[in-house]
Amino acid sequence: MIRLKTLLFELADTEIKRCLDKIKNNDFQLLGAGDNGRVYEINGEDKVFKITKERDEYQVAKRIVNRYSDFTTFIPVYYVNGTDMYIMANAEQLSSSIRREIDSFMKDFAVYARQEGGEVSIFDFMQQTDSVNSQLDNFLTALETDIKKLNIPEFELDLDFRSDNVMQWNGKLVMVDW
Repeated sequence: MIRLKTLLFELADTEIKRCLDKIKNNDFQLLGAGDNGRVYEINGEDKVFKITKERDEYQVAKRIVNRYSDFTTFIPVYYVNGTDMYIMANAEQLSSSIRREIDSFMKDFAVYARQEGGEVSIFDFMQQTDSVNSQLDNFLTALETDIKKLNIPEFELDLDFRSDNVMQWNGKLVMVDW
């Protein structure tokens, strides 16, 4: 008898193979680019892929691949190629209100970091402020837990947390770049 887990794994393999074939055949379009990489939408799929020059970013993708239930504050990563590319879920833009909340939080964090000498994380700041809305507070609390599970030294200090790097997936806030 075939188990459901086996069927789901085979389905996932089929989807990834289809996505890789589309990438190989240039069946994608550029979504955006930053200092360290580019993100492409795979035509006809609910997935995107990213090519990055940032080694630490890729290492995180390698650790979270196929582990969304373990790392719910990161966009699901379905495939890593072993060097510089990974396939992840396609997310939606943030609402303007949550974008403003994050921008305001980060503006206040910058002031706090200057006062503290710079070697602080957003999670240190969270402990010092109570001016964060509940949705953002819940997300940041869960993000801190996920970052601790990653067990990457000082990752919380290097985390690129800003409104451009947070999106919505399945109604939840997720980091799409870190």
